[in-house]
Amino acid sequence: MTEINLFDDAEPLRFKHILIYPYPDLKRLWVRVWLPAKQGAEPNVELRLLNPNGSENNSLLLLAQTDVRLNNTFHLKDPVQPGATYRMVAELTQGFGEQAELLDHQEFNIVLEFRNPEAGDAGFGVGLAQLFADEDGSEETDAEDTEETP
Repeated sequence: MTEINLFDDAEPLRFKHILIYPYPDLKRLWVRVWLPAKQGAEPNVELRLLNPNGSENNSLLLLAQTDVRLNNTFHLKDPVQPGATYRMVAELTQGFGEQAELLDHQEFNIVLEFRNPEAGDAGFGVGLAQLFADEDGSEETDAEDTEETP
């Protein structure tokens, strides 16, 4: 009998894609994260949003994730600055405390303005060129640190 392996042990544990859309109220962000399927891996995902002045606005910590597609709402602290450029810092770690190992670190800008994904508006994140190429079935290569969808 043939065994089908659903995990890709050769692919490193990293962020495959991060896609973010500000909600219309500009007080929340719709966050989607894709991770590779790794057997036994339970990484931690931390997202930190920095205000335009560099101070931390808020953070989201997801511990020991077993899903490969994460979908969350990120709440911004008041006051928000519509139209301003914020900075998202994303870290993927394995383990806890002093034994935690940093697996991936990504940073990208987010302009705080509503963008409608259903209308085809561009979102913010990393690995988006490859994400949308995969959905289209085209052969486009992964673009590092892509800030907006095509």
